[in-house]
Amino acid sequence: MTMRHLLAGFCAAGVLAISSAASAGPVFLTGHDPDFHAQDSVHAQNLLRAGLNFATGGTFDDGPATKFLWVESRISPPGGHRVGEAGLNAISLTLGTNYDRVNAAELASVNFSNYKAIVVASTFGGLLGQDEINTLIARKVDIASFVNLGGGVFAMAECDDSATCQGDLVSDPSSVFAWLPVVVSSVVANAPFTVTPFGAGLGLTNDDVNDPTHNSFGLTGGLNVVDNDVTGVPTTLAGNVRITDGGFEPVPEPLSLALFGFGLAGLGVLRRKRAG
Repeated sequence: MTMRHLLAGFCAAGVLAISSAASAGPVFLTGHDPDFHAQDSVHAQNLLRAGLNFATGGTFDDGPATKFLWVESRISPPGGHRVGEAGLNAISLTLGTNYDRVNAAELASVNFSNYKAIVVASTFGGLLGQDEINTLIARKVDIASFVNLGGGVFAMAECDDSATCQGDLVSDPSSVFAWLPVVVSSVVANAPFTVTPFGAGLGLTNDDVNDPTHNSFGLTGGLNVVDNDVTGVPTTLAGNVRITDGGFEPVPEPLSLALFGFGLAGLGVLRRKRAG
């Protein structure tokens, strides 16, 4: 096989990969609860923005055309909780302009395709409750389709079943994160937390991830690690993925694939010029 044929094959593969990347969406999962801490912490605000930015492709504060969907109950906060939505307001986001909100009853029939991303409040200290988790589980297939069409997901802390995580809004600890088709498990978090090079690339620092935290993840499910706890267990995960029967399938970012394909094409042009 000639070099020209090889280059053509690589370029074709790049084009196919770029096309397949359209069947993928950005997912950001964290055991931190920046919806709670953003209300009085600049660092938690940075983490909240980073998650929203990743899940929406940088459009979370652009306006009505790129609204995201906020999932949280609207009960009165029990002790130790806050209304997580107030964390959005702390970073100057406005209901109806930047996001719409739903509780469990509204979530059952909402049209996900109207939104850039689905953003899920924390169970502690936000107000995501068992009813919301159950409804998310009931719509698991719809969420997978949403992601595979390019929609984003940003989910915050869901308490594990341990003495260190007060899951007083969650009656079934086995259900946490069960609405995601990914092999990850909520486990006890151990501070302090350290940002990985991938996390630093999202603009995060160690200070941004060191507010009190409620879970880490036993497995990554094919996502990139954004930060680890002191034992090296991942506490935030992110990636551009396709959802399959096996869970999350990582997909390269479209821009990287485009540069790869164009680069190979350029090599072909350069080789032909040299041959001439």
